[in-house]
Amino acid sequence: MIKGLFISKAGMLPHQYRLQIATANLANSNTIGYKKERVYFRELMDTMLNASENERNRGVTETDFSQGVLKETHNPLDVAIVGEGFFVVETNEGELYTRNGNFTLDEEGRLVTSDGYPVATDGGRLQLTDKSMQISEKGYILVDGQIVGRLRIVTFEDPQLLHRVENTYFSIGDAALIELDENEVELRIGYLETSNVNVLNELVTMIDINRIYELGQKSIQAQNETLEKLLNQAGRL
Repeated sequence: MIKGLFISKAGMLPHQYRLQIATANLANSNTIGYKKERVYFRELMDTMLNASENERNRGVTETDFSQGVLKETHNPLDVAIVGEGFFVVETNEGELYTRNGNFTLDEEGRLVTSDGYPVATDGGRLQLTDKSMQISEKGYILVDGQIVGRLRIVTFEDPQLLHRVENTYFSIGDAALIELDENEVELRIGYLETSNVNVLNELVTMIDINRIYELGQKSIQAQNETLEKLLNQAGRL
């Protein structure tokens, strides 16, 4: 009986993490450049016998790096990557990588993300003005028609080795970085890449999780009632 309660509990715990992932995906369904997460679990009995408690509850999480829909904004500082690649941004903790190309110019004339991170270029720190600058579909930055630098666009041998540090930002983790040249880059200027979250799929997942939870709760309740009866009968004996 006690073993049955343990198995019912163990069967419910992983779905708590599934619910966290689905909730995070839904919360970022309108976040530019967001990449949804998916979680996988090993077979339940194998997991309970061989994995740590953290693994039992959390499973294996993967990021879906598939392309999101491109939305036209007509803003010349909005840039979307077509196909593989990440923009490189500079932070106090080092480089981060993102698909969010919602750029602007700060007070110092630097090209920055919406969060204020400077966007890395092969020309170092550039001072620009929005009236005279353009970004080409190969990532070149032009001022008065003259090339002054180029956006750094990179990819990775295995993006799953990246570590998500914020909603749309990743650190390099154990991934091997590959610099992309102009022939390997295709950008859309005046566009942004939307989140690749499918809201309907996430809602269906949450409904499925709630049903599993309900069944698990009923199972635990039934076993608990049976256990109480056995204890009461044993007490009378």
